[in-house]
Amino acid sequence: MRATTSHHLPIPSMPGALPLLGHMPQLRRQPLEFVRSLRAHGDVVRFRLGPRAAYAVNSPVLIRQLLVTEAAADAPVPRRGPVRPVFHPSRIRQYAATMCELAEARVDSWRHGAEILLDQELFSLSLATVTKVLFSGHAGQRLAEDIRRTVPVLLEGLGRRALTPVSALDRLPTPMNLRFKRALRTLQEAVRHTIAEYRADPAGGLESGDLLSMLLTARDEATGAGLSDEQVYDEVLTMLIAGTETTAGALSWACHLLSRNHDAQRRFQRELDEALGRRDVRHVSHETLQELAFQQRVIAETLRLYPSTWTLTRRPTNDVEFAGHRIPAGATVLFSIYALQRDPELFAHPEQFDPDRWLPESTPGIPWDAYIPFGSGLRGCAGEQFARAEMAAFLSVIFSRCSVQPVPGRPAHLVTRLMPMPSAMPLIVRRRPRSDRRW
Repeated sequence: MRATTSHHLPIPSMPGALPLLGHMPQLRRQPLEFVRSLRAHGDVVRFRLGPRAAYAVNSPVLIRQLLVTEAAADAPVPRRGPVRPVFHPSRIRQYAATMCELAEARVDSWRHGAEILLDQELFSLSLATVTKVLFSGHAGQRLAEDIRRTVPVLLEGLGRRALTPVSALDRLPTPMNLRFKRALRTLQEAVRHTIAEYRADPAGGLESGDLLSMLLTARDEATGAGLSDEQVYDEVLTMLIAGTETTAGALSWACHLLSRNHDAQRRFQRELDEALGRRDVRHVSHETLQELAFQQRVIAETLRLYPSTWTLTRRPTNDVEFAGHRIPAGATVLFSIYALQRDPELFAHPEQFDPDRWLPESTPGIPWDAYIPFGSGLRGCAGEQFARAEMAAFLSVIFSRCSVQPVPGRPAHLVTRLMPMPSAMPLIVRRRPRSDRRW
C-alpha cells in the first residue's frame, strides 16, 4: 500500500552506528550476523550505510509485500515474457541430459579414496555446464576461455560490492575494481561478438538450439516483441553468474551436509538405487529425478540454510508504507533471505539440517511466505527451475556412484559473497561397489 496517511509509526533505529561510517564496519566484518540481528529490533528497522539512512524489512509478510505488492514502486523490472520459453519444462529436460553427461564425466575422473576440493570441482563443473548450455556451437568453444578467466573475477567483485552498498566506492581505482572492470569489458566484448555471429549466421547460430539461440529468437506471446542485443547480453551474464556461483555453492553445501549426516546420505543413495536400477542417471528421465522425494527434501533444506543470495536491496521510486511505517522514495531497503529462513520464530531448530521438515505432514507448520530461496514476484529468479534441475542431476550422479566423507580436522567455513559460500571444502570420495548399488 502506498504511503497516504498523515501519521506514521516511528521506525526503530539499529544501535551501534559509528560516526560517518554508520553500520558499514559491522556489515563488512560479520554480514550474516548483522542481518540476523536486525530482526530483534522490529519488522522495519532503520540503520546507516555510511552517512545515509537505510531500512531493513524483516518479517515474511512485509518481505512478500516488498517483492510482490510493491514491485511497481521499485526501479523498472526487466520485461521477462520472452525469456520464459527458454526455461520451459521441455527445454529444461534437454538441458538436464547435458548436465548428467558432463557430471558423469567429471565424477568418473575422481579416484577412489582421493581427497578432493569439492567446492572447486563443482564450480568448474557448473561453469562448464552453463557454458555448454548457453553456447553449444563453435562460437561457444571460442568463448570458453574468456568465460573461465573472467567469471571468477566478476564473482569476487560482485561479492565485495554486495558488502559495500555505496556505489562511489566501486569507482575508486583499487586493484580489485580495476580487475573487475577489465574482466567485465572482456566478457562484454566476447558475448556481444558471439551475439553478432549468431545473428549473421542463422544456420550455425540461431538454429543451433542452445540457450543463446533461444534468447535471440524468443518472442513475447502478448506483444510479439523480442529481446534487444543488450537485453540478451544481460540475460547471458545473469545465467553465467547465477548458473555458476549459485549452483556450485548450493551443491557444495548439499555434499557438505550429507557428508556429515551418514543416515541422510544412505537414505538418499537407497532412493537413487531403487529409481535407477542398473541404469546410469543420464538414462533416467528428468521427471524421474524430480520425483525423488528425499532428494527434493535435501535440496529444499540445503536452499533453506544456504539460499541463492544472502541479502537483496530495493530502491522504491515512490514513498511506500510497511505496517504503518513510511519509507521515503529513493531509500535503500534491505531484506535478507538468509536471516528469514533461519528465523527461530519461523523454523524449529533453524540451524539443524533436517530434510524431513519438508515432509507433507510437517510443512503446514511453516509459513508459506517464509521460504523464498530464489526470491519471489517479478524479480524472482527466472532460472530457478534450471538451477533445481542442475542440483538434481549433479547430486544424483555423485551419490549414485560415490559416497563422501569429511577430511578430519579440515572443516569448511562459511564465506559471504553473493551467496553464503563454503571456503575450501576438502572431502574424501569413495567409489560405491556395484553390489552396493544393486548392479
